[in-house]
Amino acid sequence: MAGWIVGISFSSIVLLIGIYGVKSRRRQDRNKWPWWFVLFGCCALISVIINYQFR
Repeated sequence: MAGWIVGISFSSIVLLIGIYGVKSRRRQDRNKWPWWFVLFGCCALISVIINYQFR
């Protein structure tokens, strides 16, 4: 049970950081790190959901 809570909270935090980084473009340069955070957060969230269902 604790692993599911930790996984959901970690993936949510990473996903929110990535979304915040994508939305707050103050300069015209294109940073790739927010998109990596969004991708990693989505993959972590999917992994948590799959592993919780097959427990």
